[in-house]
Amino acid sequence: ENLPDGELGELVITTLQKEGAPLIRYRTHDLTRILPGECPCGRSLPRIDIILGRTDDMIKVKGVNMFPAQIEEVLKAVDGVSSEYLVEVNHVDGRDHMVVKFETIEGYDKLTLEKAVRHQFKQRIGMTPDTVSVPMGTLPRSEKKTKRVIDNR
Repeated sequence: ENLPDGELGELVITTLQKEGAPLIRYRTHDLTRILPGECPCGRSLPRIDIILGRTDDMIKVKGVNMFPAQIEEVLKAVDGVSSEYLVEVNHVDGRDHMVVKFETIEGYDKLTLEKAVRHQFKQRIGMTPDTVSVPMGTLPRSEKKTKRVIDNR
């Protein structure tokens, strides 16, 4: 299914030039979007944006699909919030419940940042999680890829 330019979707690669070969589509599971308009270099071929996440990283909470890359973008938008975060999703009393814990840079007010992060989530993703500000160095770190989303459902 073709999406309009600028809309987020899965990158699918299709062979079109090979004559006599079957039509094969390769699902990459990478999320990106087609950049509208012409390239500043003058080329007019379609261009794709950076890879914004993977379809297999997607989580669905309260009917809203989201990706770790979107959560990182929300946190980047709030001054005083570190890039370290941990999301926990639980099923409580028949409903999804999401808590976003993030590290706070010293000198910023915890309650103000928690409110700002909730507001950014509502604006950018369309749902409001519980937010918990924790001091720097509190959240787990690992040498390899850190698991930042824990889904306990």
